[in-house]
Amino acid sequence: MKISEIIAKVIAYHPPMDENFPTTDVVKIGDPAQKCTGIVVTCFASVHVIREAAKLGANLIIVHEPLFWSHEDTTGWLEGSAIFQEKKKLLDENGIVVWRDHDHIHGGSPVDPPLDGIFYGIMKELGWEQYLIGSAKKPLLYQIPETDATELGQFLKEKLNLNGIRIVGDPHTKVSKIFLWEHIREHGPGESEKLLKVDREEIDAIIPLELIDWTVSAYVRDAAQLGHPKIIYNIGHFNFEEIGMKDMLRYLPELVGQIPVHYVQSGDAFEFLV
Repeated sequence: MKISEIIAKVIAYHPPMDENFPTTDVVKIGDPAQKCTGIVVTCFASVHVIREAAKLGANLIIVHEPLFWSHEDTTGWLEGSAIFQEKKKLLDENGIVVWRDHDHIHGGSPVDPPLDGIFYGIMKELGWEQYLIGSAKKPLLYQIPETDATELGQFLKEKLNLNGIRIVGDPHTKVSKIFLWEHIREHGPGESEKLLKVDREEIDAIIPLELIDWTVSAYVRDAAQLGHPKIIYNIGHFNFEEIGMKDMLRYLPELVGQIPVHYVQSGDAFEFLV
């Protein structure tokens, strides 16, 4: 099966996208007309992932995030970069195609109603299906049995295979209601409403993709110092969405037949000096 045929099958698996939507789900590098020898699913095609794909004999890497460090993956501005040239050479020498699956997998899965494939995968990997109290379309809000914040942190650390987790708040507070905030951006109407939601609905724990020190982070610090059970697990965008990509191993083999499919973790984006 050609790589281009595999890409078409994955796109067909997801709900149709708006034809006018400027998707970034395109081949980032390589020749998709070649026969596929194996597939690696990951969040980010780091140098480590590329080397692992080559060892596995896989010439297609399906990623969720950009290859060359910008959302659109334009490369003209990188022509003078030695890092860009070395990474590109590594891909070229191994005949690897990198295709991004971001907008389609977030678009949902072929169920009714369609679910956001990344956050559905996160829910499945964490085993939180029975605790979902928010929208099933995009699973973001959960009520788990009350637990110590440190114990929950250790659970997340092990599930995501991380080196550590940065937290804001009291690590020994009790938590039960958890909100996956996605992107925390600069202050605006949408962010204000979410912060009030945390306060109004007595949400104990926030797991964001990004964090800004002077908005939600500062709010949770003040809340904790006032004795309110609030905590943030600052896991990181790539680290958290990675397990959503891992869920592709559930259905991708059915789409591609006998072609080997592997999950290779990009690896924790952070090291910790303590």
